[in-house]
Amino acid sequence: QLRDQLLSTEGITQVELGNVPDYVTHIEIPRQKLLEYNLTLGQIADIVAQSSIDVPAGAVETTGGEILLRMQDRKQWADEFSQIEIISSAEGGTVTLGELAQIRDGFEEIGLPSQFNRNTSIEIQVYRIGNQSPLDIEEKVLGVIEEAKAGFPPGVDYRIDGNTAQDYRERLGLLTENGLLAIVIVLVILALFLEYRLAFWVMMGMTISFVGAILFLPLIGLSINMISMFGFLVVLGIVVDDAIVVGENVYEYRQRGMSNIEAAIAGAKDVSKPVTFSIITNVIAFVPLLFIPGVTGKYWWPLPAVVIVVLLVSLFEALFILPAHLGHSPKKNPFQMTKKLEGWQQAFSKKFQHFIDAYYRQFLDSCLRNRYISLSTAIALLLVIGGYGYSDHMGMVLMPEQPADEIEAGVGLPVGTTNEQAALVAEDVTNATYRMFEEYNLFEEAEGIKTNVRGQSFIDVEIVMKPPAERSMSTQEVIELWRDNIGDIPGVDQINFEAEAGPGGYLPDISVDLSHSDIDVLEAASQAFVERVESFDATRDVGDNYNRGKKQYDFKLLPEGRKLGLTSAEVGEQVRNAFFGALAKRQLRGTNEVEVRVKLPLEERRDIYNLEELVIQTDDGTEVPLMDVVELKKGEAFTSINRRDGRRVVSVSMDAEPSNAVGRVLESIQAEVLPELRQEFPGITWSFEGSQAEMRESTQALWGGFALALMIIYALLAIAFNSYAQPLIVMGAIPFGIVGAVIGHILLGYDLSLVSLMGVIALSGVVLNDSLIMIDFANKKRKDHSAFDAIHEAGLRRFRPILLTTLTTFGGLTPIILETSIQATQLIPMAISLGFGIVFATAIILVLVPCLYMILEDVILVFKKEILVSSEPQVAGE
Repeated sequence: QLRDQLLSTEGITQVELGNVPDYVTHIEIPRQKLLEYNLTLGQIADIVAQSSIDVPAGAVETTGGEILLRMQDRKQWADEFSQIEIISSAEGGTVTLGELAQIRDGFEEIGLPSQFNRNTSIEIQVYRIGNQSPLDIEEKVLGVIEEAKAGFPPGVDYRIDGNTAQDYRERLGLLTENGLLAIVIVLVILALFLEYRLAFWVMMGMTISFVGAILFLPLIGLSINMISMFGFLVVLGIVVDDAIVVGENVYEYRQRGMSNIEAAIAGAKDVSKPVTFSIITNVIAFVPLLFIPGVTGKYWWPLPAVVIVVLLVSLFEALFILPAHLGHSPKKNPFQMTKKLEGWQQAFSKKFQHFIDAYYRQFLDSCLRNRYISLSTAIALLLVIGGYGYSDHMGMVLMPEQPADEIEAGVGLPVGTTNEQAALVAEDVTNATYRMFEEYNLFEEAEGIKTNVRGQSFIDVEIVMKPPAERSMSTQEVIELWRDNIGDIPGVDQINFEAEAGPGGYLPDISVDLSHSDIDVLEAASQAFVERVESFDATRDVGDNYNRGKKQYDFKLLPEGRKLGLTSAEVGEQVRNAFFGALAKRQLRGTNEVEVRVKLPLEERRDIYNLEELVIQTDDGTEVPLMDVVELKKGEAFTSINRRDGRRVVSVSMDAEPSNAVGRVLESIQAEVLPELRQEFPGITWSFEGSQAEMRESTQALWGGFALALMIIYALLAIAFNSYAQPLIVMGAIPFGIVGAVIGHILLGYDLSLVSLMGVIALSGVVLNDSLIMIDFANKKRKDHSAFDAIHEAGLRRFRPILLTTLTTFGGLTPIILETSIQATQLIPMAISLGFGIVFATAIILVLVPCLYMILEDVILVFKKEILVSSEPQVAGE
């Protein structure tokens, strides 16, 4: 009823019931009744099907119009089915279905219904479709429930569970608050370093770029969400840097005495080439992030898409809109308040310029004169930090762990477990969980416990935690406590604990597929592999998906049965009808599909004795015992045959604790366990799947795309510089940004992940941006100065814009880096890579790029001398 009310609400499109078994009308007929009236279950199912129909019967064309005809005699409920006549005599005697059978409306037979806090529960799942807003859906759902709850029967209550609209609200608030804080930080930084008019228009340029990008997002199928909003923070520093380059150049021309309009035109034209190439190279650097495969790629796709759109809009803004604003900006300031601010800014600017002239100039001069020592030091640092990053001291995971508010214990049961046995195990696991709650007072940490029996071989028990702000324990702490206190539950094959959200949900840390042509060898190998891996200290929840299968009785029709006119199909149908049930009808009751099934009562089909006593009816009505007409063989049936790429496989999965132990466990498996397994079981093969396979596929696609992007960037830079060597200087700074990213992860205690690598690739765009403009500036100075003076002047001139790029990028990302909300878990590693990477890259660009420029000049000079010496004529007799 509540589901129907929700579906009838405007704006709500899809509502489904969860944890509800299928609706079934059960018609159970004792074997004695069948024998008494010489009937079979199949015959009764046919009569029921023919007696409950609703079919169109054509139409009658009358002068008054068309009249439709319909045979309408559908039975919907148990009492209606009970009136169906099964036997009728010429004398008028009848036997109805109700006299033969027990008929009841209910559900598919299960051992234990879903429970929440030991009360029977049903889920009503409401979905957002298309462009519907999750917040609007939430508001309407809560409104419907508020109206409907007054009509709930006594003892019926509700709770909102798995509310993704709340997650959406928290994420939106998180990004909005951090975004506004980032903008304030950037504005303060710009106001300190730049003349206030320029700072204002740079800020306006950033705003225009963002607003323009937002207008274009719907055209590429994007909306404002957590990932797309994060993209604006990522690109913030690049947009500011290009605006500063144009703005400062315009400001310099104004200082030379040009009018505002002339300065705006000349300044923008002067830097149009390096700014255009810097934006294009940044776009190319982000393109590989668009093509990451799998769920991870789809989840993160909005980020590079937003960055690329913002960069393209910012290029137009920096070269056309910003110069127009600066060209019409008044030279004199009429406001007294802003005059004071301008005075403070100029005082800070003078002190900062003094720092550049007094300290950075001297330091840069020393580094340039000892350029080979500087380069060697940088390379040594790169090797040390890079080696540490690849060592066992840092973990490498697919995605950063994002703890969910629900902790799940997946309980695997032996194949063949009955519904009643599964229900008993579910009660045991639930009781053990409640004992743990009482012993450790976890009622303060959690809202309740959910129990679901999913079929006969799997039980799902969940602890629903309170929001992080309302509890003192993390989900990982509760998992460890639960694992240690669950104890040995009889009848359980394995228990896996998990509590991870994010793209793709939970994947085991390590998953190995074993394959062999002989199923018995494969079973033994998988058991040996599990035993060896379980002995590792760092492994948790080790298990495989191999099931030998249920016991099975195979029937074969005997010659005696064929002599009676029986066929294998007829015998098989009668046995199936007796134990599984004969499907009489499948029809709709309202919006629910209902099966009408005819079968023996439960007590007559739950024991092998019932099978042996089953009677088979021949075409002429003769009744014979089943065991007289069939040969019975005992065997086993595989519940599932797992294959990958056509190979029969058994998957062994495990988690590693702590997370940085994944690499160490993998190394041990590859170096020790698998070679021993191959010696013990010749012909066994294996492959790593799960999160390792996705990590491998994603990183290969990422690095492959990045390598292609670097080749394209190199070609573009070669065109821009008219040199094959200078692009190597610009691109040589990229690896050093990785050093800062690794240091950031070390300092903040984060493992490296695919998201971290995405941040490193995004960082390369910022590094290219700053290096390119510095080299372009030096090349222009090279016309009138020596190489040393040109690059020296370029370093001094670019110090402030590069530092501003660093401070604005790091300042914009700092709120995310310091965020404690679990909603930011997926964003923090990329923010660390970008934020800390750009800080370290600043030092590299301001020191190493000038050194590389001079080293290249040295190489060119040596090369020219060699050519000169080789071209000198040889004196006779020498």
